[in-house]
Amino acid sequence: MTEPSAQRVDGHLFAVGEGVFVVRYPLSTALPIPLGLGAGELLTWAFCGLGRPGTEPMALLVLSAHDPGGSLTVATHFHDLIVSVPPPRPAAELDPAERSTLCPAVLGALTPATYGALTPLLALLGPALSALAESREASAGAPDLALAGSGEATLTGSRVPSVLMLRSGARWRCARVARARLRFGAAPHAVLTLDPVWGEPATGTTDAALLVGSDGITAVRVRP
Repeated sequence: MTEPSAQRVDGHLFAVGEGVFVVRYPLSTALPIPLGLGAGELLTWAFCGLGRPGTEPMALLVLSAHDPGGSLTVATHFHDLIVSVPPPRPAAELDPAERSTLCPAVLGALTPATYGALTPLLALLGPALSALAESREASAGAPDLALAGSGEATLTGSRVPSVLMLRSGARWRCARVARARLRFGAAPHAVLTLDPVWGEPATGTTDAALLVGSDGITAVRVRP
């Protein structure tokens, strides 16, 4: 059997920051999963518009690369795609549905190696982050988070996230968990040392928080 040849599609390119782009292109019914790029680094990806009547499904890729210069090759589990793209447009032109789709994918891809590339995209995702926090509103058994002005936080339970997304008013910020001290017993909790990664320091009460870790994204209650 011969391998399927590369297919060509027309897409769009959006500039996030220096050397960081979002690529959007039509998604075929085969749902080809992006695995890598011919040149550059695939940071994260998401499919948008699946199951929404009247909406053409799209693939959204976040990549770190030099200007693709008119096209880029995407390796998938099905076949290679050659995506033709015009000159980049501002990432602010991504519509709200696309930002909402990208939001959990970007959070899940945050690591020390990707902070520099991905955090500029967080500035576009404020409403999407708030919608995600509301959709995953803390349940009765969710952990509680208490913040201290010293850069520490106390989280009930035994889970230790890698990243905290914190909102004060309409402004989100991101902090990585630099260290965690676990306390077990009748009321287990973790004392977290936080290292700011992105966003302005809080100027008011923190009113929403998302835990991001290897086991997913969870909304928590913020205690005064």
